Amino acid sequence: MVTHLTSFLAGTAADGAGRLIGDIWAKPDSWLESRHDFIQWLFPLPEPSGANAEAPLLSLAEAREIAARDDLRAALLTSLDTMTRLYGIERRGDCFTRSAAFPGLYRHWLGPIDHNHLRFTRMLRCLSLCGLAEVAAGLRRLLFDIAGQEAAGAWSMALRYWHDAELPPADWSRGA
Repeated sequence: MVTHLTSFLAGTAADGAGRLIGDIWAKPDSWLESRHDFIQWLFPLPEPSGANAEAPLLSLAEAREIAARDDLRAALLTSLDTMTRLYGIERRGDCFTRSAAFPGLYRHWLGPIDHNHLRFTRMLRCLSLCGLAEVAAGLRRLLFDIAGQEAAGAWSMALRYWHDAELPPADWSRGA
């Protein structure tokens, strides 16, 4: 199944702003931190984005296609590595650790809930829905550990979102 979203993940189509996925992966951390119109393409969800009305909506068929294709899952993992680098987190398989750069240049994400916590929710949910549930579980474990060890803010709401991120939309259970 070829859609605009799967073509974007495959590197053959641009997002709504004309960027290829590889262009986004190559952006500096300052760009990744300051922009809010790309994450929805890297980690699509079935729910509309509050930050980007032009963001694609992940369908059940697309989620199944991503889960079935090595190249599309690899694109999600490269996007994940790109984003977690921003936070000083590194991945080996489905295991995540704090890197030597932890917590990254923009350490404010360890404080009160902000857009970065929403980004983690998006990453966890997309990975869970697209065949990478073990990777999502590994990241979730590290985030819960960080919440208990280093986080200066009240993350109870984010922890709830991260816990529930693996749940499929209700209409997907009917094969919609």
